[in-house]
Amino acid sequence: MKKTTITLLAIVSLAGLSTAALAERGGPLGQFGMGPGFPGSGLMLEHMADHLDLDDTQRESVRNIFEAAKPEIEALRDQMRANREALEALDLSDAAYSTELNNIAISNGELATQGTLLFTRIRSEVHAVLTDEQIAKLQRSKDRMKQRFKERRQRS
Repeated sequence: MKKTTITLLAIVSLAGLSTAALAERGGPLGQFGMGPGFPGSGLMLEHMADHLDLDDTQRESVRNIFEAAKPEIEALRDQMRANREALEALDLSDAAYSTELNNIAISNGELATQGTLLFTRIRSEVHAVLTDEQIAKLQRSKDRMKQRFKERRQRS
């Protein structure tokens, strides 16, 4: 039971952080005319800036926040990739399989924590640049998106 829980946590951690990392670097070609992935941070930034009517100073501040965090995001992405590769390379017949799996799972948990703290810090820094009206508009957009996802889940 403990091994299953750890394995599931590792998979969920990797999936969540991989999604964030793909979104940051542009991911595979995808939405918004780019194929089945996520838009890059530049496109997301422009969309957010247009949606919230950011002025030039705000746009530059938000761009600087994302640029400053880029090395940390890339480092997390690299560590996640290394863990994913290590997980894929595990040999079920190896006597040290459980130990190695536990180590990867622990590392994935630490990476998930670091990613959560990093993206929360970025969000906080961005909010400091926004006006109260822009923050309210952003929250309304998030609420609408949550509602759409909820409705989609209920249909399937």
